Amino acid sequence: MTNSEGNHGEDVKEYYFYLDSTPTHSYMKYLYKYPQAAYPYADLVETNRRRTKDDMEYELLDTGVFNEDRYFDVLVEYAKEGPEDILVRITAANRGPEAAEVHVLPTLWFRNDWSNWIAESNRTSTKPVLTQVDATAGATAVAVTHPLLDDLIFSCEGNVPLLFTENETNHERLFLGQKNESPYVKDGINDYIVQGKHGAVNPGKQGTKVAAHYRVKIDAGQSKVIRLRLSKSSPGQKSEPFGKQFDEIFTNRLCEADEFYESVTPPSVSEDAARVMRQALAGMLWSKQFFFFDGDNWLDEHHSNPLHSGYRNARNSEWFHMLNHDIISMPDKWEYPWYAAWDWLSTRSPSQSWTPTSPRSRWN
Repeated sequence: MTNSEGNHGEDVKEYYFYLDSTPTHSYMKYLYKYPQAAYPYADLVETNRRRTKDDMEYELLDTGVFNEDRYFDVLVEYAKEGPEDILVRITAANRGPEAAEVHVLPTLWFRNDWSNWIAESNRTSTKPVLTQVDATAGATAVAVTHPLLDDLIFSCEGNVPLLFTENETNHERLFLGQKNESPYVKDGINDYIVQGKHGAVNPGKQGTKVAAHYRVKIDAGQSKVIRLRLSKSSPGQKSEPFGKQFDEIFTNRLCEADEFYESVTPPSVSEDAARVMRQALAGMLWSKQFFFFDGDNWLDEHHSNPLHSGYRNARNSEWFHMLNHDIISMPDKWEYPWYAAWDWLSTRSPSQSWTPTSPRSRWN
């Protein structure tokens, strides 16, 4: 819900839970509850819009979309073999009374720092690229090439179709009279799946955004596991990215997570309270975001820098000197960090003071 749509303002109508994480993110676990019926977007918007601030909010559960437990529990786990070897395990469980199909789209993309609208001083000289390469043993593979990173391989278990686009905004859809830099824009994967527009993805099997298209039917009460791996190794060096070692790594990392939380949980805490404490801390760790804001570059991109001639007055014009480069914990992680005192929780030392003197307040 946007501010004008929700009867209590901006709100997310989804059910997701950050269940576990270590401080180094060597192990992480997340749960998403996904209804099997069509998502009731219009019903949520229209019903909440009609309600007043004195009424209860109309939630996703109220729509009836979860009736008879017709939904999937989608559990996503991460485990690290090393700093540049990340294993992913997705378990989709059908909680409903009948078999149902689900589309699972694990997606890899580059942050867009190459497009023409980005200030030249902040633009990447060489555009990164994702390219489908020959399959490894039991996997479909993507070569990951970036001018500032080591070459990586994204391995997707099984023979699975790969959908490529550019991670670029669909300007033709959002802004009247503007043209797209590429015919394969970032929402092309959605258009391919939902609207059947096969021309929305790149047949050349390359781009700056890729999704593996798993389409699986799951019987009632059963589950399906999808495994992925982002590794520094080439396909030849790691011929079996999903060998028996894969699950052993998950087992070891989970044991290490158990040991860590046992070491930081006070002995006086009950078993149930310890689980609450662990999930609360995990949520804080999952919500970490790197926040980089270069005011000078931002104003250049919007042609609003007062240090240049012919600038147009715009918001933040007086903040050209600002340069933020920090890691924060963001309670509303669905929203990109911005300067609202209620949204900011720094990961810095507790000895540093919080001074809520203005909407732009932060750690001093």
